[in-house]
Amino acid sequence: MGEFPLPQDAAPAKVFRDYTQEELDWQYDHSKRFDTNVFNEERAAASKAARQKVKGLLDVPYGDHPDEVVDIFPAQGTDKAPVIVFFHGGAWTRGSKNGYSFPAPEMNARGVSWVATEFTKVPQGTLSNQVRQNRDAVAWVWRNADEYGFDRDRIFIAGHSSGGHNCGMSLVTDWEKQYGLPKDLVKGAIAISGMYNLEAVYLSYRNRYLHLTEAEWRANSPMLHIPKECSTPLLIGCSEHDTAEFHRQPEEFLAAWKAAGHRGEWIELMGRNHFTGSMCFGEPDHPLFQKIAAMIGFKVR
Repeated sequence: MGEFPLPQDAAPAKVFRDYTQEELDWQYDHSKRFDTNVFNEERAAASKAARQKVKGLLDVPYGDHPDEVVDIFPAQGTDKAPVIVFFHGGAWTRGSKNGYSFPAPEMNARGVSWVATEFTKVPQGTLSNQVRQNRDAVAWVWRNADEYGFDRDRIFIAGHSSGGHNCGMSLVTDWEKQYGLPKDLVKGAIAISGMYNLEAVYLSYRNRYLHLTEAEWRANSPMLHIPKECSTPLLIGCSEHDTAEFHRQPEEFLAAWKAAGHRGEWIELMGRNHFTGSMCFGEPDHPLFQKIAAMIGFKVR
């Protein structure tokens, strides 16, 4: 009997690296550690205040679907402002651009336009469709630069959490092949607390709502589509109190990005958790904001 462990004595199976199913699910379920409502309310209040402070053009269509709209906060006093296109997070299923107006006042004050995208959430749409929508939004910004006072030669992209994933997917886009636009359309990318190889997501509880096939998770993994040639610098990282997986994901993507010969830089948002990290996009005293300033070329003070 001693040579054959009874079922109740067997260790739980490992489903990804050294994680059991329960452990892997915990790594990707932030609600297990935080009351997300508190942080959502904080962002919503800050964004409402921002919309009262600076001029915004809300719900501007970039496509034909009702979800395909952007909020534009144009820098004043210039018709050629650098622009940041921001993809919000929410596990691909929730969240709204309405909660991400808050960086606009600080960006506008420094001559930078801020554009927050909206898109169709899962399960109303697929993850692949969401990726396509955000790419379409970036292409729309390039094509409509003159109308909204953007410098089409200074388009930057940014995202947090699942928005970080969308940022990664836009970063690896072949703009020339897919949209007939310049290959170097994106002049810089800032991806925070995102996921870049979706194998772990595919194996986690998240796939109960994403319904990804193996082909789909591979197609939507930026890590697997790093171009051979790319001049776009990448600023990537996570919050100090993100889970181990949300550290591993950007660390491995950055390593692969640099191994391909591309420019990349790491940042860890010290003292922040997965939800408070996004607030750094609107905090001039934070190192993230300062590194974005260095990438775009504006002065913080």
